Amino acid sequence: MDDKEIVYPRKANIREEWDWVRLGIEEILHLDRNLTYRPEDVYASIINNDSELWVHPNFFTVLTIGVDEYTGDRTLVIWLMWAKERGGANSVTFTEFYENLGRHYGCTRIEGHSTQMPAVEYAEREVGWTVSSITFGKDLTN
Repeated sequence: MDDKEIVYPRKANIREEWDWVRLGIEEILHLDRNLTYRPEDVYASIINNDSELWVHPNFFTVLTIGVDEYTGDRTLVIWLMWAKERGGANSVTFTEFYENLGRHYGCTRIEGHSTQMPAVEYAEREVGWTVSSITFGKDLTN
């Protein structure tokens, strides 16, 4: 029997966590060159209360709330998620935590975005999420 107690994510102060969170954001930006924000933009979003930082000893998430312009329905959006060590099943372990957090914030849906297909396939297979849209495009040059 595993006596290990589950440590849940906690809402955090970006000023206190910035050194390691910035490194994770930089890695995310390196992996997806289509992202246009900078680490400082994430910092500003959190400072301005447009998003929230949640930390765990192994990972962090940056959450925001999206509102459907036609229905007013609220969606908890996992804007960023980064782990110090991959393969920890953080998505599965903490799915219920984030779903309950979304309900607490009055959300009717939870979403995440990724260009990493293994992450998308994992979310479908292990967490029960479905792909609701795929964005594709091409840069236009003169």
